[in-house]
Amino acid sequence: MLTDMQARVSLEALIEKYLRGRDPDVGLLIDIVQDPSRQVPIRCVLEAIGQFNNTQFTQQELALIDDLLYLYG
Repeated sequence: MLTDMQARVSLEALIEKYLRGRDPDVGLLIDIVQDPSRQVPIRCVLEAIGQFNNTQFTQQELALIDDLLYLYG
């Protein structure tokens, strides 16, 4: 099970990999992810990835997304 900080770091890594250079609001999204007073915005990040990047996630990333959706979704 992921801690809150691990979830945020993992989600930030997904943002960097799939949205950096594509989404003009990537900085704002990272700020939201890093803000501990907010819930981890997994659905928002997944929607942005779907909007700006048609990608196939790796098995590891899919497992991470499943964990994040279970915890915060």
